[in-house]
Amino acid sequence: MPKIYHYTKLSTAIEFILPSMTLRTNFLNKMNGPKENQKWAFGGINVPYETLYSDLDYETDSDKAHFDSMSRFGEEIKSKIQAICFVYSEKYKGYENEMMWAQYAENHKGICLEIDTDLFVEENKHIDIFKFQDINYSPKKNEWVYWNRNMTKEENIEQHIKRDYEALFLSKSHYWRKEYEKRLLIISDNYCHLNIKKSLTGIYYGLFTDRNYDVAIQQFIDGEKTKTYRVYFEDNGLKKMERKSTVHKIV
Repeated sequence: MPKIYHYTKLSTAIEFILPSMTLRTNFLNKMNGPKENQKWAFGGINVPYETLYSDLDYETDSDKAHFDSMSRFGEEIKSKIQAICFVYSEKYKGYENEMMWAQYAENHKGICLEIDTDLFVEENKHIDIFKFQDINYSPKKNEWVYWNRNMTKEENIEQHIKRDYEALFLSKSHYWRKEYEKRLLIISDNYCHLNIKKSLTGIYYGLFTDRNYDVAIQQFIDGEKTKTYRVYFEDNGLKKMERKSTVHKIV
């Protein structure tokens, strides 16, 4: 059964993830990639911008109003997607990714969660997951928006998302290739919570994760089902050592 890995801060894990045994999705503009943080604006065919954004001043400065409306429409497309990111590679073990430890787990002060993919999908089958696939590091250019006058704005946005989702949400430049990112997408404009109670198979402590928080972590897990490990550095790479705990889980 393939495993996926999610890196996180220690405080986030202890305060939110482990007590609820859920992972919360996020808005794209709250992610750290430059693509997600930029305003989105791209060409469209027959998009009635003046009608959609009638509050803009098209009479005084039509060029500015048109550009502003394109940006607002692009942001509406972006806001309709919730996402959560994992590490997945057939070649490398997810907990070995030194860059991810540095960038997403407080430079080895956080933790890395190991999740069984099949169990994860099964325990979240009640959620309408749109896509769950690897990031493409040879991105394509975004397609134009083709407006259907017989559909509402929301329907047109959803149509465009389903047609061009790979270029919009599942592509990054080659500089991010070492993340080995697998991204889960949900069409929603609100946060979603994904269960990991049955699928959380491992927790990896970083090189500098504070051992004093071990009780806070162990109390929420079943040690038979969810193993805990500490990573260590040897032979120019990260390795793992299983930890034994006598902490009793909270019932």
